[in-house]
Amino acid sequence: MYQTVHGDQSVDLDSLHRLINEGYDMQMRPFVDGPPVNVSVGMMITSIHSISDISMDFGVTMFLVENWEDPRLIFNGTDPVDLRSGSELLAKIWTPDLYYVNVKEGYLHQVTTTNKQLRVSPGGHVTYDIRVSLTLICYMSLHRFPMDRQSCGIDMESFGYTTKDVRLSWNNDIGVMIPPDVVMPGFEIESPTIEQTEILYPMGYYDRLECRYSLHRELIFYIMEHYVPSMLLVILSWISFWLSVDATPARASLGITTVLTLTTLSSGARVELPKVSYTKAIDVWMLVCSFYVFAALLEFAIASYYHKYKRCESISLSALEDAVHLMKETSFTKMGPTIVNQNRQFSNDCFSMTNGNVLEHNYNYMNLDTRVQMPQNDTIGNVTDAEQERVKYENIAKNIDRYSRILFPATFVLYNCVYWPMYLKDYWLIR
Repeated sequence: MYQTVHGDQSVDLDSLHRLINEGYDMQMRPFVDGPPVNVSVGMMITSIHSISDISMDFGVTMFLVENWEDPRLIFNGTDPVDLRSGSELLAKIWTPDLYYVNVKEGYLHQVTTTNKQLRVSPGGHVTYDIRVSLTLICYMSLHRFPMDRQSCGIDMESFGYTTKDVRLSWNNDIGVMIPPDVVMPGFEIESPTIEQTEILYPMGYYDRLECRYSLHRELIFYIMEHYVPSMLLVILSWISFWLSVDATPARASLGITTVLTLTTLSSGARVELPKVSYTKAIDVWMLVCSFYVFAALLEFAIASYYHKYKRCESISLSALEDAVHLMKETSFTKMGPTIVNQNRQFSNDCFSMTNGNVLEHNYNYMNLDTRVQMPQNDTIGNVTDAEQERVKYENIAKNIDRYSRILFPATFVLYNCVYWPMYLKDYWLIR
């Protein structure tokens, strides 16, 4: 069943129909005993979409236009004949066997009808136009992710014809066209470059048409989604340096919360990427941020240790001194329980380290004269030395916090001064 035509085209179509039915062999290429067929190829890309860092591929929809000469199709006429979908002549004419080298999958559009058309001119010039959607492989290097540039492409070859039979070239008028309104989510597309090469296979040399275009990743999404939150978490962890060392619950909760939150944020950033064996730029950032947050928590542990060191011993000796004075002025039978109760009022952090039970035991079993005659001067001397030790270590703990308030922000600013210029320099240069 032929397509509907009018006027002179009906005559031309009849002439072409007779020509094809009288000895035309679609299995044989044009110039079968002569020079190779020159096929010029052009592409008009209508969309680039669905780029995936994990599977390393992207989707593209295009019009593929092929042109060649077939002297067997020369007929007497004035106008070209268009053979669209549904024409039986369309399936009887020889067409190049192009395929996409780096394709994963693809299909010919069939909505609302099969999207292909073939135009035959009276002089034997043939134009073949199809609309296809493809998923193509794009191997990516993610060392500088997300400040990276990827080079993706579309490669085409003839599957069964070597350079002795078919020569491929880019169409000088069309080449590869990407309309200005074609955008890719998350990337900025550069103008494509085209090239023709010869590839050696076991069957011989084959022409390959290569189209390459660079994709610059848009950075703003990753700054707002990963860099800014992680930076704020690092700054938040520094608040503990301004809290009192005695505020153990507050500082511990703050440190643990920032560590866990940053760990979750870092895991979320890796979910969107393939499991590669090398370190990416965002991995370096997250690793350093995790180090700062963990270091802030470790700083609190060290400061807390020094703050409590010798403190319990000082409290125990002070209690013993008070006990000696009270026993001299009153009878132990009245004040002993009070002394013991006072000894139990010490801080929970230190009570397990004091000799409160020893005091209580000794008070119960020493006679009153022995208790009254306990040496006061040695006790007072010990209390003074312990108090000095306690103050010394408390000052060390406070100094650790003071130095951390300066050291942590200063080194983090220095790290930013190295990290961002190192990666952004190449990022802007390649743009």
